[in-house]
Amino acid sequence: MKSLIIILAFVLCAWSSESVAFIKSVQNNVLVKRDGASHPAKIGEYLFTGDTIQTGKNTNTGLSFNDGTRIAIGPESEFVINDYLFHPTKKDFKFNVALPKGTMVFESGKIGKLAPEKVNIKVPQGIIGIRGTKFVVDAE
Repeated sequence: MKSLIIILAFVLCAWSSESVAFIKSVQNNVLVKRDGASHPAKIGEYLFTGDTIQTGKNTNTGLSFNDGTRIAIGPESEFVINDYLFHPTKKDFKFNVALPKGTMVFESGKIGKLAPEKVNIKVPQGIIGIRGTKFVVDAE
């Protein structure tokens, strides 16, 4: 009975966190790191603020965010979702991610169109702010 209560508490905590994106595609071994643990990524899996996506050799993945932003992450990359907020009725937006290494293709969604100043992508040599809708990044 005690273990059932612990499991229910864990499930309720997971439900209370709002997902910010989902995994649209996975090729080969992609990992999701969350709360100090990692697991293989699955198509359709929800992602949350604080998650890190890690790809290996000959590996890539596609992500779709709640505002329609799409990101493709290339081989040997690390991608971190630092902060994300999409509440258009409140005009409250944040899109703050990092690409410490690797490559990605970015196509902005509604946040990029409604509040481009709220989109920040941190790379090793600086921060990218958007003014357009598509770009490619290679962080060495």
